[in-house]
Amino acid sequence: MSDKQKPQLLTVQKVLSDGIYSIPVYQRNYAWGVREIGQLIADVRDYAQRNAQSQVHDYYIGTLVVYERSTEQKAYWEVVDGQQRLTTLSLLVSVLRALHPELAASMQRMPLEFESREASSHALQAVFAQPLRAAEMVKSDVAKVSIDDASGASSIWEGRSIIESLLREMPEAERKAFASFLLESVRLLRVELPPRTDLNHYFEVMNNRGEQLAKHEVLKARLLGALQLQGKQVAMKVLHAVWDACAVMDRSVQSGFVPALRKSLFAADGRLLLVKNLQELLTCFDGSEDEAVVLTSLSQLVNADSFAAGVRHQTGKPLVAEEEDDESKAQFGAVINFPNFLLQVLAMMPGEAFTSTPLDDKHLLTAFEPLLRGDAAQIQEFAYRLLRCRFLLDQHVIKSSVESQGDDEHWQLQRCKFRNDKAVLQWVNAFEATEQDCGERLRMLQAALHVSYMLPTRKHWLQGVLRWLYRQDVSAAIDAQAFLLALEALAKAFVLEVGSGATYEEVVRREDGFFAPRVPVSDLMKALPNQLAYGKARLIDFNFLDYLLWLQAKSTQETKTLEWREFEFTSTRRSVEHLHPQTELFDGNSWADEHLHAFGNLCLVSHAMNSRLSNSGPEDKFRQLISESEKKNQSLKALEMHSVFVAQKAWLADTAMREHANQMFALMHRAFGSGNLIDLSITEQEAL
Repeated sequence: MSDKQKPQLLTVQKVLSDGIYSIPVYQRNYAWGVREIGQLIADVRDYAQRNAQSQVHDYYIGTLVVYERSTEQKAYWEVVDGQQRLTTLSLLVSVLRALHPELAASMQRMPLEFESREASSHALQAVFAQPLRAAEMVKSDVAKVSIDDASGASSIWEGRSIIESLLREMPEAERKAFASFLLESVRLLRVELPPRTDLNHYFEVMNNRGEQLAKHEVLKARLLGALQLQGKQVAMKVLHAVWDACAVMDRSVQSGFVPALRKSLFAADGRLLLVKNLQELLTCFDGSEDEAVVLTSLSQLVNADSFAAGVRHQTGKPLVAEEEDDESKAQFGAVINFPNFLLQVLAMMPGEAFTSTPLDDKHLLTAFEPLLRGDAAQIQEFAYRLLRCRFLLDQHVIKSSVESQGDDEHWQLQRCKFRNDKAVLQWVNAFEATEQDCGERLRMLQAALHVSYMLPTRKHWLQGVLRWLYRQDVSAAIDAQAFLLALEALAKAFVLEVGSGATYEEVVRREDGFFAPRVPVSDLMKALPNQLAYGKARLIDFNFLDYLLWLQAKSTQETKTLEWREFEFTSTRRSVEHLHPQTELFDGNSWADEHLHAFGNLCLVSHAMNSRLSNSGPEDKFRQLISESEKKNQSLKALEMHSVFVAQKAWLADTAMREHANQMFALMHRAFGSGNLIDLSITEQEAL
């Protein structure tokens, strides 16, 4: 291998300035969405912040496999592996250049193109060439293309929109530091394949390679090994059984145990965990028919299919029930995956060693080091907390139903109970009939929080929920009204306090009430219009307001349209749109920035809708937003804006927009000043 062909560890800036990269036709279209893009940005942001504090080493972000090609016109790299990450980095740097013109020299041309997909290449060039406001004009070209276009151009525009919204959440100074770290300290390993490589064969082998051992499987083996060294055989059985039952996140934890063990662990009505502490949990397994757990080495674990997640039973008996039941057929989507759930539980362990537990599974193994260094009692306590937290998650936290498809997300709040004496399981509503109003409000508010914080690293709301639920009496059913008041207080703290001195971590660790402003609410409310201006307003601000609007209509029993009654929070509605556009092409009517970027002129739409709306004027935008095919998918704030628009017969900064803004701030003022949110009737004069 020549020196030229040796793998090179290059900075992002070097990769993006070192030639042209072409995505071949056999590669799929660009497909990263908010989860993947958000995770990449969150990872880089995390390392950038750590670098600012302690000068950490460069951050390795992955591998880019390329093959050198040349024609009479040009030489270029054919991208064999890593195209999704490379495309995202190209879009990310393009948006950073637009936000901060002083970064223009960091990438002087778009280094990426798509083979035989001209529309995608054109979209990349347009994203690179246009500043953000002018880019809104270019998006009108995409509006003519189907969202499912074969070229993938719409996905590129959606990716740009996602990146812009995530970057605007950062303070400007932090964003500049993020950009510097990304360009200079984030590195990719570029691997050049040798000449005459059979690329089709390589691509096929690469995409059919076996999966590596998951970090949580390695972690389980280490924890079991620590227990084994201290002779805790019963504790090993407990950890093994609880871990495996909790690891399958699309089923209830009850389904992970055989019926006899279910009866020992869970109440028949599904409302209680019968084991109230660690000792009672150990007693359930002491003397059970399952024999000792045999721990294998990590090398055996990697190479032997007969070992499941690091351990096996000598008897070979299954841990799960063999009979069919309603629950076994009812898969659902949990709001978090298992590795990140493990971190949520770890963060709740007593002791200072766990107060700074990161909610990011890339740190899974290092985060558990304090537990592994501790004694067996701590590991056993973690096993009990894991079971109880997973039970609380199943019974009292929303999940998406199996019917959820595409943009239609059906959130449900149900619990699992025994259907008969054999402990066969079935799903029922989480709360009794007398509590259904609270249950519906809990479902909606949890959905609002979940779609506002999709990334596991941002799920502080779930940490707050689990902490509150865990503090309740394990011998009594959760009180729906008390739960609702706590959750509403958590949401209010996130909107009004975070960003005004408090942190998410501080809020969720409060034990005497989540909403505890250090200054009068009236003072915080005075700062709210500036806090909710464009570039500062967060998804939670819009979604909490939609929850208040939904609750106001529900509480006052107003006669609303079908769209209000069927309103649901969705993860696709994540793009902030100006109703009066940032460019004035439609009529030349220019607004001052203080009005243009005011909260009253902003609404939350899907990234796809944002692309289609382009630079249309308010009337044309409403025609699309409130069309029969789209109306039911819109934010309630957008529907309220439309109501004012219709009444005023125009969308003007000093009348319609101001009236709408005053109505929304009045509603929020009443909510923040109330112990509960049941009665939200208030006049504008009262709020002001």
